[in-house]
Amino acid sequence: MSNSSPPRRTEGLRTGGRAAAVVARVLRATLVELARVGYARLRVEEIAARAGVNKTTVYRRWPTHAQLVDAALREGLARTTPPVPDTGSLRGDLLALLREQVESARSPLRRGIVRVLHAERAEADLEVVVRAIREERRARRLEVVRRGVERGELPPATDTRLLLDLVFAPLFARLYTWGEPVDDRFLEDTVDVVLAGIRARYA
Repeated sequence: MSNSSPPRRTEGLRTGGRAAAVVARVLRATLVELARVGYARLRVEEIAARAGVNKTTVYRRWPTHAQLVDAALREGLARTTPPVPDTGSLRGDLLALLREQVESARSPLRRGIVRVLHAERAEADLEVVVRAIREERRARRLEVVRRGVERGELPPATDTRLLLDLVFAPLFARLYTWGEPVDDRFLEDTVDVVLAGIRARYA
Protein backbone atom coordinates (compact mmCIF):
# COMPACT_ATOMS: atom_id res chain seq x y z
CA MET A 1 0.00 0.00 0.00
CA SER A 2 1.23 3.52 -0.79
CA ASN A 3 2.25 5.70 2.15
CA SER A 4 0.83 8.86 0.58
CA SER A 5 -2.77 10.02 0.37
CA PRO A 6 -4.49 9.62 -3.00
CA PRO A 7 -4.69 12.84 -4.99
CA ARG A 8 -7.89 14.82 -4.57
CA ARG A 9 -9.46 16.25 -7.70
CA THR A 10 -11.34 19.24 -6.33
CA GLU A 11 -10.87 21.84 -9.06
CA GLY A 12 -14.49 22.86 -8.77
CA LEU A 13 -13.92 24.07 -5.24
CA ARG A 14 -11.80 26.91 -6.60
CA THR A 15 -13.77 27.98 -9.62
CA GLY A 16 -16.94 29.27 -8.00
CA GLY A 17 -20.30 29.37 -9.78
CA ARG A 18 -22.15 26.26 -10.82
CA ALA A 19 -19.15 23.93 -10.56
CA ALA A 20 -18.56 24.93 -6.94
CA ALA A 21 -22.24 24.43 -6.14
CA VAL A 22 -22.15 20.93 -7.67
CA VAL A 23 -19.04 20.02 -5.69
CA ALA A 24 -20.63 21.27 -2.47
CA ARG A 25 -23.81 19.24 -3.07
CA VAL A 26 -21.86 16.07 -3.87
CA LEU A 27 -19.63 16.37 -0.81
CA ARG A 28 -22.57 17.04 1.50
CA ALA A 29 -24.48 14.12 -0.03
CA THR A 30 -21.44 11.92 0.59
CA LEU A 31 -21.41 12.87 4.27
CA VAL A 32 -25.14 12.16 4.55
CA GLU A 33 -24.68 8.73 2.97
CA LEU A 34 -21.70 7.97 5.21
CA ALA A 35 -23.85 8.73 8.24
CA ARG A 36 -26.66 6.59 6.84
CA VAL A 37 -24.87 3.48 5.56
CA GLY A 38 -21.15 3.77 6.37
CA TYR A 39 -18.18 3.49 4.04
CA ALA A 40 -18.42 -0.18 3.12
CA ARG A 41 -21.97 0.24 1.72
CA LEU A 42 -21.38 3.64 0.13
CA ARG A 43 -22.74 3.83 -3.44
CA VAL A 44 -21.95 6.57 -5.92
CA GLU A 45 -25.40 6.12 -7.47
CA GLU A 46 -27.05 7.04 -4.16
CA ILE A 47 -24.74 10.02 -3.67
CA ALA A 48 -25.39 11.29 -7.17
CA ALA A 49 -29.15 10.95 -6.77
CA ARG A 50 -29.08 12.79 -3.44
CA ALA A 51 -26.93 15.57 -4.94
CA GLY A 52 -29.06 15.83 -8.06
CA VAL A 53 -26.24 15.07 -10.49
CA ASN A 54 -25.22 12.29 -12.86
CA LYS A 55 -22.87 9.70 -11.39
CA THR A 56 -20.35 10.45 -14.16
CA THR A 57 -20.04 13.94 -12.66
CA VAL A 58 -18.90 12.35 -9.41
CA TYR A 59 -16.46 9.95 -11.03
CA ARG A 60 -14.96 12.69 -13.18
CA ARG A 61 -13.78 14.61 -10.10
CA TRP A 62 -13.24 11.69 -7.71
CA PRO A 63 -12.43 8.43 -9.55
CA THR A 64 -12.34 6.34 -6.35
CA HIS A 65 -14.46 6.07 -3.21
CA ALA A 66 -11.42 6.94 -1.08
CA GLN A 67 -10.80 10.18 -2.96
CA LEU A 68 -14.44 11.18 -2.69
CA VAL A 69 -14.63 10.40 1.01
CA ASP A 70 -11.33 12.17 1.66
CA ALA A 71 -12.67 15.34 0.03
CA ALA A 72 -16.01 15.07 1.86
CA LEU A 73 -14.40 14.51 5.24
CA ARG A 74 -12.02 17.41 4.85
CA GLU A 75 -14.73 19.76 3.63
CA GLY A 76 -17.06 18.71 6.43
CA LEU A 77 -14.41 19.13 9.10
CA ALA A 78 -13.29 22.50 7.73
CA ARG A 79 -16.88 23.74 7.73
CA THR A 80 -17.89 22.48 11.17
CA THR A 81 -14.72 22.52 13.29
CA PRO A 82 -14.33 25.69 15.38
CA PRO A 83 -10.96 27.36 15.96
CA VAL A 84 -8.59 25.79 18.49
CA PRO A 85 -9.93 26.91 21.89
CA ASP A 86 -7.86 29.35 23.93
CA THR A 87 -9.68 30.03 27.19
CA GLY A 88 -6.53 30.99 29.07
CA SER A 89 -6.24 27.73 30.99
CA LEU A 90 -5.53 24.13 30.06
CA ARG A 91 -8.56 22.93 32.00
CA GLY A 92 -10.82 25.33 30.12
CA ASP A 93 -9.32 24.39 26.76
CA LEU A 94 -9.72 20.65 27.39
CA LEU A 95 -13.33 21.14 28.46
CA ALA A 96 -13.96 23.15 25.28
CA LEU A 97 -12.54 20.30 23.17
CA LEU A 98 -14.68 17.73 24.97
CA ARG A 99 -17.82 19.85 24.60
CA GLU A 100 -17.05 20.20 20.91
CA GLN A 101 -16.94 16.40 20.64
CA VAL A 102 -20.28 16.09 22.44
CA GLU A 103 -21.83 18.54 20.00
CA SER A 104 -20.40 16.51 17.12
CA ALA A 105 -22.19 13.42 18.40
CA ARG A 106 -25.51 15.26 18.18
CA SER A 107 -25.11 16.10 14.48
CA PRO A 108 -25.95 13.37 11.94
CA LEU A 109 -23.32 14.67 9.53
CA ARG A 110 -20.64 14.84 12.19
CA ARG A 111 -21.58 11.35 13.36
CA GLY A 112 -20.87 10.18 9.83
CA ILE A 113 -17.43 11.76 9.98
CA VAL A 114 -16.69 10.20 13.37
CA ARG A 115 -17.92 6.83 12.14
CA VAL A 116 -15.40 6.82 9.33
CA LEU A 117 -12.50 8.22 11.36
CA HIS A 118 -12.91 5.73 14.19
CA ALA A 119 -15.14 2.77 13.41
CA GLU A 120 -14.23 2.11 9.77
CA ARG A 121 -10.53 2.91 9.65
CA ALA A 122 -9.75 -0.77 8.93
CA GLU A 123 -11.04 -0.38 5.37
CA ALA A 124 -7.89 -0.95 3.31
CA ASP A 125 -8.42 1.75 0.66
CA LEU A 126 -9.38 4.32 3.29
CA GLU A 127 -6.57 3.66 5.74
CA VAL A 128 -4.13 6.28 4.44
CA VAL A 129 -6.81 8.98 4.26
CA VAL A 130 -8.13 8.28 7.74
CA ARG A 131 -4.67 8.11 9.30
CA ALA A 132 -3.71 11.50 7.85
CA ILE A 133 -6.90 13.20 9.02
CA ARG A 134 -6.70 11.65 12.48
CA GLU A 135 -3.13 12.91 12.89
CA GLU A 136 -4.17 16.41 11.81
CA ARG A 137 -6.97 16.39 14.39
CA ARG A 138 -4.66 15.10 17.09
CA ALA A 139 -2.13 17.85 16.27
CA ARG A 140 -4.89 20.42 16.84
CA ARG A 141 -5.55 18.99 20.31
CA LEU A 142 -1.86 18.65 21.09
CA GLU A 143 -1.50 22.39 20.52
CA VAL A 144 -3.80 22.96 23.50
CA VAL A 145 -1.77 20.66 25.77
CA ARG A 146 1.57 22.11 24.69
CA ARG A 147 0.32 25.58 25.54
CA GLY A 148 -0.50 24.27 29.00
CA VAL A 149 3.04 22.96 29.39
CA GLU A 150 4.46 26.31 28.24
CA ARG A 151 2.31 28.15 30.79
CA GLY A 152 3.62 25.92 33.56
CA GLU A 153 0.29 24.18 34.13
CA LEU A 154 1.89 20.78 33.50
CA PRO A 155 5.37 19.39 34.22
CA PRO A 156 7.77 19.70 31.24
CA ALA A 157 8.15 15.90 31.02
CA THR A 158 4.40 15.33 30.52
CA ASP A 159 3.48 12.73 27.93
CA THR A 160 1.09 14.94 25.99
CA ARG A 161 -0.31 12.16 23.81
CA LEU A 162 -1.06 10.02 26.85
CA LEU A 163 -2.88 12.93 28.45
CA LEU A 164 -5.11 13.36 25.41
CA ASP A 165 -5.82 9.63 25.25
CA LEU A 166 -6.85 9.62 28.92
CA VAL A 167 -9.07 12.69 28.50
CA PHE A 168 -10.92 11.53 25.38
CA ALA A 169 -11.20 7.75 25.95
CA PRO A 170 -13.97 7.95 28.61
CA LEU A 171 -15.99 10.30 26.43
CA PHE A 172 -15.67 8.10 23.34
CA ALA A 173 -16.70 5.08 25.41
CA ARG A 174 -19.82 6.84 26.69
CA LEU A 175 -20.81 8.33 23.32
CA TYR A 176 -19.88 5.67 20.79
CA THR A 177 -19.50 2.36 22.65
CA TRP A 178 -22.20 2.47 25.30
CA GLY A 179 -24.46 5.19 23.89
CA GLU A 180 -24.87 6.72 27.34
CA PRO A 181 -25.71 10.38 28.09
CA VAL A 182 -22.89 12.78 28.92
CA ASP A 183 -23.30 15.89 31.06
CA ASP A 184 -20.93 18.68 31.99
CA ARG A 185 -20.23 17.17 35.40
CA PHE A 186 -18.84 14.07 33.71
CA LEU A 187 -16.60 16.18 31.46
CA GLU A 188 -15.32 18.25 34.38
CA ASP A 189 -14.63 15.18 36.52
CA THR A 190 -12.77 13.52 33.63
CA VAL A 191 -10.52 16.53 33.05
CA ASP A 192 -9.86 17.10 36.76
CA VAL A 193 -8.98 13.46 37.46
CA VAL A 194 -6.69 13.20 34.43
CA LEU A 195 -4.87 16.47 35.15
CA ALA A 196 -4.38 15.50 38.80
CA GLY A 197 -3.00 12.12 37.81
CA ILE A 198 -0.70 13.51 35.12
CA ARG A 199 0.69 16.16 37.47
CA ALA A 200 1.34 13.56 40.15
CA ARG A 201 2.98 11.16 37.69
CA TYR A 202 5.33 13.65 36.00
CA ALA A 203 6.06 16.00 38.91
